[in-house]
Amino acid sequence: MLSEWHLPPDYIVNNWTDELLNLMINKLVERKQRLSPVTQGEDSGKVSDETLFACASNLIKVKKNGN
Repeated sequence: MLSEWHLPPDYIVNNWTDELLNLMINKLVERKQRLSPVTQGEDSGKVSDETLFACASNLIKVKKNGN
């Protein structure tokens, strides 16, 4: 968990409130659940296009060309 935030434990203990820690843990869990279909895909390590795009839909932004 600490490696996810790139912070040493003493920084979190000394600078984060309990509320912030709970929020960060909840957001981490949400992100891990969103990514789980991709990371726990087929045995071959491949993921279908549909699964990939479904998991990344909120991460990919497409700009339309002005033409």
